[in-house]
Amino acid sequence: MSNLTAVIFGATGGIGHAIAHHFAEKGLNLILVGRKQDTLQQLEQSLAQQYPQLQLHSLRCDLIDASSRHDFIQALAALKQPIHYYINNAGMNDFRLFAQQSQDTIEQMMLVNVAYPLQLIQDVIPYMSDSQPSQIINIGSTFGSIGYPGYVSYCASKFALRGATEALAREYGQTAIRFRYFSPRATNTSMNNPDVIEMNIKMGTKVDSPEFVAQELYQFLQTDRQSYQVGYPEKVFVKLNQLMPSRVAAAIQKDLDTIYEYADQSKASFIQQTSAS
Repeated sequence: MSNLTAVIFGATGGIGHAIAHHFAEKGLNLILVGRKQDTLQQLEQSLAQQYPQLQLHSLRCDLIDASSRHDFIQALAALKQPIHYYINNAGMNDFRLFAQQSQDTIEQMMLVNVAYPLQLIQDVIPYMSDSQPSQIINIGSTFGSIGYPGYVSYCASKFALRGATEALAREYGQTAIRFRYFSPRATNTSMNNPDVIEMNIKMGTKVDSPEFVAQELYQFLQTDRQSYQVGYPEKVFVKLNQLMPSRVAAAIQKDLDTIYEYADQSKASFIQQTSAS
């Protein structure tokens, strides 16, 4: 039986679900966290049948509810199970032109993608393993390193999460806890609305499966890197955006008409939220 335990926040979403299955396959005990209790229990039961040797728990947490976050921390403490990996995979997205995005959505984006996860991490730190090194991994995005039209608020939240992770890594540099940032690129999940899917096809954007992202995450955890960007050419564009942002801006400019075509939500309103769904 494994002596390593991973908390997966947002375990029932596309990427979170894949992470749960891949980590179980690798022999990690799991604490599955999500908003929908019935979906969580189904996932736990499915994993228990496939991997009866593992210790599995499911804990409900609605990220936007302060009392739910409090109850989650209390339940986590009651398990008395040292945490070796804490995967923050909660978040929301809203693809539309900035002028069309509601101010409530802008505020909610920052709360769900940055503020609430950081508050939870603050509460989780005392329960990280102190007998061996442990890791807290924030799941970010390519758009946490590259500003992209149609994703203004999302970019702001992921840039902030990346900055917070970097600062935490340095602040806790003399402890046994490592803070790391993992950036998937476009991934085939329900977080993408139909316009995004169609736009990616039209622009020839490479889209990964959640299973591939989960594999990349597990491999990343075995390295010493503080951050990791999934896929090419995104790896190159992220570096290039740091050194020569005008080159990246010029590349995006070529696709701007297509982006505007799909980001214009004046005829439809679609907000996908996967806050620990």
